[in-house]
Amino acid sequence: MNDPHVVALNYRIDHGDTIDYSHAEPLEREEPGFRVTVKDRKVRFELKEHYATEEQAREAIAEYIRVWEFDATLKHCNFEAFRLVFETPEIVDRKPTPGRISLVARGAAGFASLSVSVQERPPAYPEPPSDIALNPDAKTMHQRYLGYRSGREPLASMANFCLTVLEASTGKQRGMRAGAARIYNVDKRILDKIGELSAHRGGTEARKAGGLATEFSSEERHFLDRALNTIIRRVAQRELTPKGDLPKISWSDLPPIESRAKRTPKSGK
Repeated sequence: MNDPHVVALNYRIDHGDTIDYSHAEPLEREEPGFRVTVKDRKVRFELKEHYATEEQAREAIAEYIRVWEFDATLKHCNFEAFRLVFETPEIVDRKPTPGRISLVARGAAGFASLSVSVQERPPAYPEPPSDIALNPDAKTMHQRYLGYRSGREPLASMANFCLTVLEASTGKQRGMRAGAARIYNVDKRILDKIGELSAHRGGTEARKAGGLATEFSSEERHFLDRALNTIIRRVAQRELTPKGDLPKISWSDLPPIESRAKRTPKSGK
């Protein structure tokens, strides 16, 4: 080619066998540097700027894809829920040799059939988020959360790790938890409960010996899962609006959880 130009990049949506996007409505999104269209589990990025190579073009949209996948996996609480797998570039020659037509579009790999164990059929594809940006803390917490969701890490250790990262991000030596609650606008009772449960619950998956005798209740597991999911996304929100106002994550925003004392029957006469 004399003057190659990448017109578009084509991806496919890869996902686990518990999700089926075959009923999802087509999606279109206009962005400053490209137009995104999603249909039949295929994603096309039509580029508005000039890129001479496939590598340059893919690098230009790489962070956008990472943020999209990050947000979708949190919304579905599923590490396999939404991944974009590159298939083909569309490349033309802007100065072709007379009498010769140049167009590059490599063949795409086939899409694997879904398992019969599908549990969710979303009516829409996950929307690319516009209110978050990734930083090292959000990425690390996200990976640990997905590790727990995929069964590679116990709940207690994941919860404690994420809480520790959140507190350390304040840069303080004292009052780290209160500082984290203020910076990320999270009800401090939520952080306190994460700390309490990760230290004193877990049974055989407990992080500390003091938690060996007490398994997590189903309510406690659900609370920790939703709390960490919400907080991880908040860390990414704060990265995009470091000084902006974000709505408070309140105690009532999370699944209800009762104290052990309330659930324990009293011995009586």
